[in-house]
Amino acid sequence: MATWDDLIAHLQAVPEGVYEGWNARDGYDNHTKWGREFGEDGVAWCVIFDWCMYNDVGLARIVPKVDNVSAFADWARARGQWSEYPSWGAWVDFGNGAHTEIVVRFDDVHVYTKGGNTIPTGGDAGQGNGVYSHTFRRTDPRVTGYLAPRFPDGCPPTADPHDPRGGAPRTGKPTVALANVIDSARHDPPAPQGAAAHRTDVLLVEQALQAEGLLASGLVDGSYGTATIRAYAAYQRRLGFSGTDANGIPGQTSLTRLGNQHGFRVS
Repeated sequence: MATWDDLIAHLQAVPEGVYEGWNARDGYDNHTKWGREFGEDGVAWCVIFDWCMYNDVGLARIVPKVDNVSAFADWARARGQWSEYPSWGAWVDFGNGAHTEIVVRFDDVHVYTKGGNTIPTGGDAGQGNGVYSHTFRRTDPRVTGYLAPRFPDGCPPTADPHDPRGGAPRTGKPTVALANVIDSARHDPPAPQGAAAHRTDVLLVEQALQAEGLLASGLVDGSYGTATIRAYAAYQRRLGFSGTDANGIPGQTSLTRLGNQHGFRVS
């Protein structure tokens, strides 16, 4: 059974960059592999990208196959799946129908998203030619609301105190269990490719390592494999550790520092 963390892992594993075709007459042309997957290519593809992420992991049945933001917002409202609060895997409606991305996490202040047909961080999130991650304040006036799908494995982390899916609201910073990350660092590398002992904890660590410029976006998948070990070892060296103290397996000091810098607590 596909789960919401399978979705987040798949989304995070998509390398950031330009994906549209280009020609001398039109420039970037909206032609992408996701348009071909969806069956409607050469058009604005931010919603198409959202749907394809779900389709790729076997969750297409829980979201609408539509090509514009207003259509999925109407679909969500009609089915009681509309929320003013972020949750992992939700589709964000930006600008009352202007653009959409998928929530990969949130905290008290910010919502962190990744989407298609957009541009890199540093510019306005909106129509563009690639896949990129962004950070918004939850109170940003561009955030109209969220489609919060009903996942077959229950409610993902949510900020909604009255989430109809039955999830307990996550308030404050998300928590990463040090013991879980250490366990993943020891068991994921020798396991089959993509194996994840504690995917949710590791995703937060990998997102932070990506933000530090130490881990490529395509390797942020919730599996603490050899690339993540190398990235974490580089972070440990950045903090001044060396030898066995910079072996890529987190300790309390380094993981707490990383969490303080990137919005999660360590237990």
